[in-house]
Amino acid sequence: MSVMSLAKKKAGAAKLRTWRVSILRNRVQFLGFVEAPDRQTAEAAAAKQFNISEEQRTRLIVQERD
Repeated sequence: MSVMSLAKKKAGAAKLRTWRVSILRNRVQFLGFVEAPDRQTAEAAAAKQFNISEEQRTRLIVQERD
C-alpha cells in the first residue's frame, strides 16, 4: 500500500462534522456545538464537554449543522 493511499484513508475516516447540541428541559435549551465524525461520537463528546449525566443524556438532541 502506498503512502498516498494510506493518507487518503486516514483523511476520509477522520473527517469531522459540526453538530448542534441541545437538551430537553422545560423548554429546549441550546448547549453548544461539538465536532465529531458521526452522531454517536458527537453525543459522547457533548456529554463529556457539557457535563451531562447518564440520565440527562437520554434528553440530548444532536443535529448535524448545515
